[in-house]
Amino acid sequence: MNAKKIDKKMGELVLSNEMSGGALIVRKASDVIYENYWGCADTENKISVKPNTMFRMASVSKAMSCIGFLKLIDSGKVKLDDEVATYIPEFEECRVVADDRFTPDKFSIENLPILKEEVKKDDIRTVPAVRGLTLRDLVSHSCGLEMGVVGFVRGMLMEYQNDNIETRVQKYAKYPLDFQPGTQTGYCPRAAFDILSYICEIVSGKSFDNYMYDEVFSPLGMKDTCFRPNSEQISRLARLYVSENGTLKDVSGVKDSDKLGLIGKNYISASAGIFSTVKDFDAFAAMLVNGGEWNRNRILSEKLVKRIGKEGAYKHLEFRPGMSWGLGMLIRTNPKVAGSALPVGSFGWSGAYGTHFFISPSDKISAVFCMNRENIGGSGSYIAKLIEDMIYGD
Repeated sequence: MNAKKIDKKMGELVLSNEMSGGALIVRKASDVIYENYWGCADTENKISVKPNTMFRMASVSKAMSCIGFLKLIDSGKVKLDDEVATYIPEFEECRVVADDRFTPDKFSIENLPILKEEVKKDDIRTVPAVRGLTLRDLVSHSCGLEMGVVGFVRGMLMEYQNDNIETRVQKYAKYPLDFQPGTQTGYCPRAAFDILSYICEIVSGKSFDNYMYDEVFSPLGMKDTCFRPNSEQISRLARLYVSENGTLKDVSGVKDSDKLGLIGKNYISASAGIFSTVKDFDAFAAMLVNGGEWNRNRILSEKLVKRIGKEGAYKHLEFRPGMSWGLGMLIRTNPKVAGSALPVGSFGWSGAYGTHFFISPSDKISAVFCMNRENIGGSGSYIAKLIEDMIYGD
């Protein structure tokens, strides 16, 4: 790793307005081997990015929330192959889309208005699921919920602002799956981890935010990690920007419910609702790279942490060439094919606004990165890939 090269390149990205600011911490086992901060959390008021700057974790929330779910497995309270219907009976008789109107080749932005009208008719042809939906299907993005044309369109049409987590999950129980469970993969943006968080509530008897605080955030010393930031934390929240043609546009006030992760007024989002700092994020990664223990607290067994980095679905399914889902996180199963600089078996995930992390078990390297750009491309962020390349480059 060439620290000077990282410093120089990240500074250039700020100067070119490809990002307003960012923060990166790289660790080898228990030791921080690189840490730096660039640019502004708020360009108008010239507030620099600091160790305590709050960021929207967006879909990195899935990886954090997954640890809470996996604790239930570690404690023997649930099993990975339990059927969802064991905890939520409404999932007892799932149906699967079998309708030529909604095959992937029919999907396009131009065709979206027609697809919406067809889905609204609620006359979608379906067949019974060949087996029950399992917790493994949910946590490995192979459940079929919101993972095809019908699920995508239903998600767009769903009225959810007045839902609590129970009513939201009941709506998902009425969705037809886009494919037979466990047979395909892709990315489930909300449903899977909403359902898993509800199961955590059922089993633990706690609200999911309290459960995560008690079982994960507090033991790791993640004092600024939360689903509902207080006023003081909001005062430290990075503004959100769009970068276009060499300029930055502040979009923080547009669609606040999405930008703040407050997807529902009456429940928290395990899929995208967590806020954190790079320091807290590093504690989360340190726990994983050190086999499930950090801050003198064991969060997960070493055996289960190793299981995260193995393929999670019932059969080999590639999300992208050379990459497959483990338990809630994406694994580099074949880095050469994936075009990744990371070692084989490395895992992690990204958020819509540029948050990114990876864990490399083979050499005990972890990295966490935070930024605040809306149009960075989520898991396809070129800045995240650049960071990986620089960490493993000369």
